[in-house]
Amino acid sequence: MQGLRNDHNKSDARLITTFQVPNLTNYYLDEAIIFKSFNKGKEALNSYLNALRTDLSNQKAYWMSAQFLRDSDTSNFDKIELRNLLNILIESDLIFHNDLFLSFNFLFREKLITALEKNKKELLNTDFYENIINDKLLLKTLEKVVLRDIHWEKALTQIRKELCFLNAKEKNNINRYQPIIIAIANQCYLNEYTYYYDSKEANLIEKMISELQDYKVDYNNIGILACYKPLYKIIREVPLLKSLQSSNKKLNELFKLQIFEPLEELKLSKSIKKLGTICDPISTKVKSQYEENPYPRWRFANCFKNTKQTLVQTINSEINPNLISSNLGSKKLNILIAGCGTGNQIIQAQRYKNAQITAIDLSSSSLSYAQRKLNELGINNVQLIQMDILEVSLLKEHYDIIECAGVLHHMNFPWKGLGCLNTILKGNGFMKLSLYSQIARKHIIKARKYIKELKIEPNEETIRAFRREVISGKYPELIHIADSGSNFFTTSECRDLIFHHKEHRFTISEIEEALNANNLNFLGFLLNPQFKYLYKKLFPVDKKQTDLKNWASFEEKYPEAFLNTPPFWVSKNYFP
Repeated sequence: MQGLRNDHNKSDARLITTFQVPNLTNYYLDEAIIFKSFNKGKEALNSYLNALRTDLSNQKAYWMSAQFLRDSDTSNFDKIELRNLLNILIESDLIFHNDLFLSFNFLFREKLITALEKNKKELLNTDFYENIINDKLLLKTLEKVVLRDIHWEKALTQIRKELCFLNAKEKNNINRYQPIIIAIANQCYLNEYTYYYDSKEANLIEKMISELQDYKVDYNNIGILACYKPLYKIIREVPLLKSLQSSNKKLNELFKLQIFEPLEELKLSKSIKKLGTICDPISTKVKSQYEENPYPRWRFANCFKNTKQTLVQTINSEINPNLISSNLGSKKLNILIAGCGTGNQIIQAQRYKNAQITAIDLSSSSLSYAQRKLNELGINNVQLIQMDILEVSLLKEHYDIIECAGVLHHMNFPWKGLGCLNTILKGNGFMKLSLYSQIARKHIIKARKYIKELKIEPNEETIRAFRREVISGKYPELIHIADSGSNFFTTSECRDLIFHHKEHRFTISEIEEALNANNLNFLGFLLNPQFKYLYKKLFPVDKKQTDLKNWASFEEKYPEAFLNTPPFWVSKNYFP
């Protein structure tokens, strides 16, 4: 070491320095975990920021930082430090960016509301545009994060309308707004064009399409159009869209998102494997829904390439304070994801070490989306199959793990679906489920009742119109479904939330009864730590937090804990 102090051995010094960086990053991450456990959010945020600044290539640091922001109360954070952290995270393609929304909203919402109150008729040529909408962090966020808040929807809908009219009247003045046009086009594609527009805008949209049919490439027209319709859906009307290429990098990224990726999915749909037939009447209707609106749409996520865990580590991290052990060891895990949708669950399942994954779904559109993302991420341990859960015996396999989140409650007979899955779960296997709560979804039940009484048939146009009426205050008793951060803010999520063809809801007592009937043992909920802390205070004797009768009482007192349909783990022939 003396030689190092005297700088006599520079190669050794460089070697030591090389190893100091990741060690220091891990130190900051450990420090953040400690601060978080003591509810010291400000200090934890600072530690995550230091971890990323120390090593901007550390995938674990990005994932942990985003998860921390998702689960934290942001109201006590230092806004400057929070902005610094968001500026780093928003540039990364290693995280699920929607986890950042609440933190982002905390930074901007107060200024946004003030600006909307001050500028009721025009937003584009005001301080609002210069100080908020032109902000680089906001522009980047519009590309990657669904802005789940009524005030953002009002602002962006108004700005989109002003841009549409400006493009029609003053083409020479529209060019300066190209960055916000592209950003809003990205946002509208992410939210599946759930923003309402009036007949004047609709007429201008048709005029723009007509002009492009003459093979006159007008990037302003195309940009504005992309704010109102997904470009791939108007290719038949505007064939020139198939070969678009611009010198503007952001425009090319928009074309990739809205034209070339969807066209790739259409090609992939032809090669998706199919098993059995989808005959159940409810399964047929649900299939139709997700063919039209694949759910959920996502762009980026942590694919866990550098953070693999054993089955035991994964389950224990989610059922804490309960703990399990398993004799599966390091053998290859056979995993089934039943109802994989567009593939986000598949990406999450990459955290398992040595896993071979089968993922099934009713919807070919959803599976094609998933396959494109798997190809993009270089993931090759997954087989996708279009089929009904009711026919899983056709797989002729048994599984160590079955994940079925948010699916059974949309089946005609949920417990029949559970029984089918149970027959292909290995004797020492584990299952991860999530089911709608009867108690927590009272406001959703009210909204579904309104929709039924109004006889609204769900399609993109009627969903847009209904959402507009809720936002306008026409149904004040339903405004809670539009709470900031809710699933009200994309077409597919809103359709899934309140327009779904079939929805069952359960009490915890009913879930306990179904688990007992299938000889499945409850291991624990994946819940925000604050709710597990509250449970511990109420039921200190239940150290493992596995008594479902206690959880039934807890739900009566804290229904909000179950509003987002938290997953839970069960086991077959395992008694912790």
